[in-house]
Amino acid sequence: MRKLIIEKAAVRANMAVIKERARGAALYGVLTGDGGGAGLTELARLIRDEGISRFAVGTVEEAQALREAGFEDEELLMLRATVDREELERLVDLNVVCTISSVDTGLALNAVAENRSTVAEAHIQVDTGMGFGGFLADEPEKILSVYRNLPNVAVSGICTQLHARKKGGEDLAARLGQFHRVVEAVHQAGFETGIVHAAGSYALMHYDFAR
Repeated sequence: MRKLIIEKAAVRANMAVIKERARGAALYGVLTGDGGGAGLTELARLIRDEGISRFAVGTVEEAQALREAGFEDEELLMLRATVDREELERLVDLNVVCTISSVDTGLALNAVAENRSTVAEAHIQVDTGMGFGGFLADEPEKILSVYRNLPNVAVSGICTQLHARKKGGEDLAARLGQFHRVVEAVHQAGFETGIVHAAGSYALMHYDFAR
């Protein structure tokens, strides 16, 4: 039987390097897939001790497990958008930041929040061509409709996901440029984007323009 051994000292050393590269930017600890096999709550506690207070999950069950483990004040971001009413209700009850990746997912979240007489917090996901999901970068009007037409949703962030091959620097720069233009379009329309973030540790570690 194989065992996965996590060296806590190595994790702390890696965190120090990441924080140095990030230059003070907000960091999310991505805990999907049971913390990549390291254990959801165990890894969350370890990186929380290193100053991380924002975490990203992929399922409602992961969010609930963290809340029940004492992560009551930390921000939890659900990376996967959903239109399932039961899932959305549980996410709102757990005070999880939801992801809006389309007009339909935005409308579904707004309906749940309206039914609960509350305002749900959400981040907008932008797809810059990698196929990870989200609003297409060349359709800013659909993105702006979220700000304009969903009164029970408070948009507190906008994000994209990056993928870079070893020789993909130019391609990555172009995709980041697309994302920046979307952010600028939101600002020009008179709205605040909140936190702007991109999932892509390879890009952070290998390309200065991604910092």
